[in-house]
Amino acid sequence: MKLMLDWQNISRQGAHQGIARLNQEKRDLLKTVELASEVREQHNQMGCRDIHYAVREQMPRGRDWTEQVLLNCGFRVKSSPRSFTVAGVTICSNLIEGMNITAPNQVWQTDITYVWSGGRWYYVSFVIDVYTRQILASRCSRDLSAASQVRCLAKAFAGQKGEDTSNLVVHTDRGVQYTSAEFTGYLGRREVRHSMAHYAWQNAYCERVNRTIKHNYLAYYTTDGYRSLCQGVAKAVRLYNRSKPHRGLPKKLSPNQFIKERNQGGHPDYRVNIWSPLTATNRLHVN
Repeated sequence: MKLMLDWQNISRQGAHQGIARLNQEKRDLLKTVELASEVREQHNQMGCRDIHYAVREQMPRGRDWTEQVLLNCGFRVKSSPRSFTVAGVTICSNLIEGMNITAPNQVWQTDITYVWSGGRWYYVSFVIDVYTRQILASRCSRDLSAASQVRCLAKAFAGQKGEDTSNLVVHTDRGVQYTSAEFTGYLGRREVRHSMAHYAWQNAYCERVNRTIKHNYLAYYTTDGYRSLCQGVAKAVRLYNRSKPHRGLPKKLSPNQFIKERNQGGHPDYRVNIWSPLTATNRLHVN
């Protein structure tokens, strides 16, 4: 053994240190994969970088090393293709384009998506706060009625009871539910301004939530009807708000973590600048 080490010009101490480093790297690798597997049990489509942010305090090494290890160990996910739909006739002005959002309850976005469960289509609506990325309300429905969208929005307002919503803008697409007298009348009674997207990417924050909840969570749940779908959506929303890291939030926090730190005086300079083709130099990024 000594002859071999001498031949390679390695001291005995150096050899022991090298073996110790290899053993430590092995332990770090196993720990990283173990933590990532635990995260994936609940967040089945969470990316490797977001996995690091989700359990960063427990990860043995830094972001880049963790991400590379997880990619090499088969944790890569495939993203669904994005769709951009050109709108038709303008129904309502886009009030939020180029807007600088400085606090919660300034801009909410809401949208409807469809989910197959128990041999038929159901419809799921979300209301999100663009500033905090928090899902304020969700609702499963058997139809596409305006009444369902009003109930979802009313649920969001109920959750913000006591908060200032006097400067709120509710941003939607141009679906018939949102142009209906029932929906616009509800906004009028609330004295809330209504803004509409003319293109799909102008409602990108909620569109992204639709895709994430459907493909990253519900696709891995067993839902065989309306009741189980409601339970699955509620579970996904809890996980999303509590522990889904957001690259758009300070320190890649989850929505609930960000709100907690902000309420304690943290992140006073955080702003959300709504993308505008007239002022932007980079493409919209809503992760």
